[in-house]
Amino acid sequence: MAITRRRFLGSAAGAVWSLAPPPWAAAPGPGWLVLDLGKRCSLRESVAGYQSALAGMRAAPRYGVVIVPAALEMLPPAIRTIVSCLHTGGTVLLESGAAYADAPEFHDHRDVLWNRLQVRIEEPVQLWPRAVPYVDYTWPCAATPRDFSRVVPIGEQPGDIIGWVDGLPIALKRPSGRGTLIVLGSPLGPALWAGDVDARRWLACVLFQSDTPWRSRSRHLDVTEPSPGKRAEA
Repeated sequence: MAITRRRFLGSAAGAVWSLAPPPWAAAPGPGWLVLDLGKRCSLRESVAGYQSALAGMRAAPRYGVVIVPAALEMLPPAIRTIVSCLHTGGTVLLESGAAYADAPEFHDHRDVLWNRLQVRIEEPVQLWPRAVPYVDYTWPCAATPRDFSRVVPIGEQPGDIIGWVDGLPIALKRPSGRGTLIVLGSPLGPALWAGDVDARRWLACVLFQSDTPWRSRSRHLDVTEPSPGKRAEA
C-alpha cells in the first residue's frame, strides 16, 4: 500500500511523542528530521555533530531530508521511516556507523543494508597513518572534510559515487522510490561536531540541493526501541 506524505508525517509525529528525545538533543531546524538510533548508533558525537550544524542554519531547505547518523543496527521503525521518506520523494542521508564495528555487528549491518535498501558495502578499511586526512566529495558541491581514520567502502552497484578517499569509493547517491538515497561510508558527524567548515558546507549543499520534490516538517526522531502498534557531476 502506498504511503502518503500525510501518513509519513503522522507516523513521525507519533514516534516523537512516544519516545522522548535525549536531553542533549539540540532543537531541530525546519525541513529535516534527525533519526536517532540511540544505543544502536555507533558514534554519539555524530548525532551531536548533525544537531549542532543544523541548529545553526537560518533557512529551511526546500525539500525534506531524513538524516541517520552513524547507523549500526537499524530496527524496523527506522527502516520504515527511511523507506517512507524515499517513497514519498524525500532525501535520506544514511551514514554508516560500521567502520569500528566488530565482525558480527558489521555483517548484520551489511545484511540489513542489502536486504532492505539494496545497498552494498565492503569490509572496513583503516586509513591512518596517511599524509592527507581528507575525504573528496564531488556532489552536490566539491568539499574536502577531514576523515575519521576508518571507512566503509561502497561496493559495486547502481548509482553515482560522490565521495572518495585514497581511491576508495565512500559515498553513494542514487534514486530510490521517488526520492534520493545518499549513503556515507566515512562518518561526517564528528567533523561537523568539530566545526569543520567543509563538512558543514557540504551538509548545507545536500539540504538545499533540488533533486527531490518532497517537503517535510522538521523533527528530532528518537527510535531507540521499537514503537508499538562513476562520480556525479556537481
